[in-house]
Amino acid sequence: MSDRNRWRTALRAGALAGVLVLAGCSGSTEDVRITLCKDMVLARLNPPSVQWTAVTTAPGDDLAVGLRFAVGGRDGRATCRYRYDAVDDTALTLADPLSAYSTSPYRMTLDGRAITNPQLAETIKQAMLKQGRAFLDRASEGIGRAADEIRSQLEGGR
Repeated sequence: MSDRNRWRTALRAGALAGVLVLAGCSGSTEDVRITLCKDMVLARLNPPSVQWTAVTTAPGDDLAVGLRFAVGGRDGRATCRYRYDAVDDTALTLADPLSAYSTSPYRMTLDGRAITNPQLAETIKQAMLKQGRAFLDRASEGIGRAADEIRSQLEGGR
């Protein structure tokens, strides 16, 4: 194979790698406020597994994200409250009403008990660290798949 064709193959493989990395980094389409609230529950309880049974959002002066879950044979409830954060309505807030609210909660209740500072701040920190680790894991998997694809493209061209 000529150097020119090898470079074309490498460029195609690189483009494919970029797509695979982005695909590996994509998360769910769940709103970030709901995901954070779930991760905060997991940070507080540290259960081996949890089953989410209901998720509700109640926009108003603030946003209440309500969660119901089952863990260890018992039912639980949590609520995370987010402040209204929009200056005025935009196309984004009209299309996605939850985007008008802060992405970090100012209050949390877990099974009827208020989680206050400094525990609230520590809970948010632990949840965000978990999200960061999950993102890095997905990116690493995507990069590994992309590297394998590039390797197979280059070796297949020989």
